[in-house]
Amino acid sequence: MTGVREMNIAGYEVGDSTPPFVVAEAGVHHYNSVELAKQLILEARVAGVDAIKFQTYTAKRIAAKWAPTYWDAPKGQTQFDIFSERSLLTKTDYAVLFRYAQELGLILLSTPFDPDSASLLAEFDMPAYKIASADITYFPLLETIASFKKPMLLSTGAATFEEISKTVEYLRGLGVQFALLHCVLSYPTPVKDANLRRIVELRERFPDCVIGYSDHTQPQDSMLACPLAVGLGARIVEKHFTLNKHLDGDDHYHAVDAIGLRQIVRDCKDAVIMTREGKEMMESEKPARTYARRSIVAARPLKAGTIISMEDIDFKRPGTGISPTVVDTVLGKTLLCDLAADALIQYEHLS
Repeated sequence: MTGVREMNIAGYEVGDSTPPFVVAEAGVHHYNSVELAKQLILEARVAGVDAIKFQTYTAKRIAAKWAPTYWDAPKGQTQFDIFSERSLLTKTDYAVLFRYAQELGLILLSTPFDPDSASLLAEFDMPAYKIASADITYFPLLETIASFKKPMLLSTGAATFEEISKTVEYLRGLGVQFALLHCVLSYPTPVKDANLRRIVELRERFPDCVIGYSDHTQPQDSMLACPLAVGLGARIVEKHFTLNKHLDGDDHYHAVDAIGLRQIVRDCKDAVIMTREGKEMMESEKPARTYARRSIVAARPLKAGTIISMEDIDFKRPGTGISPTVVDTVLGKTLLCDLAADALIQYEHLS
């Protein structure tokens, strides 16, 4: 299946010819505080991102009480224990945050981890839904979200191409608009495991899908992953964001702070400009092409009647005369007029 690789998110056109759509992933870094969430929204707006994203879930719907963690956590704690302390914002809290983001002109998104959470977010007419990598096979959740007729941003971390293809086929059957985000489901992701060429593979396998990137590399290791991803064709970029990257736990250790977020926005937008379709030559190069190249000039004062030899000529800037590439068209010719040293030798001077 082929088609146009583009989508619309709350009026933002996203596709190969557009600037990248940058999302600050704030997760549950609000610590269940509306005021802290508002501060995250404000800082993200100042940084210049297109959207900020939180996470919406309840522990009882996301994990069994005995589910072990797959990340560093206090001994004896289960996923259920950890999730029970997070994402406790109420419907009233979300109403405040959606209104605040709208006032600032920033898109507010959240990742729902179950159908009930998705339905809660739908009450605020959320313009797009992010799907976590781990839920790429959670078809009941995808079906619920598809019913809202909003674009879906689907991370593909730890998924095989066969699994991705199956989900793509399923979403197409539901008639929903969606993008695929390359992601490495490893917290944090070592630079050597960023696997950014997978973006190219996703673009080739799904030529009608907008492809993006959700990053888990640590900024202290490198800030290259996001702009490089854009250079390889990602047009949606998601990066974890915190007000204090030195805090313990959660996603702070691989998140950027406000300064780092501004850098990512700038670098990603520059990357798409710098990697547009290649041209033979840029307009800005033309002055240098003209004035830094060489022309054939008189090596010394020359008299009319001189039969031009290599001793009579030199090759100097600017390149507004006869090119050195055709020096053979000058050698052996008779000079028709006197020329001063460094004068351009033109064909009308020769016979």
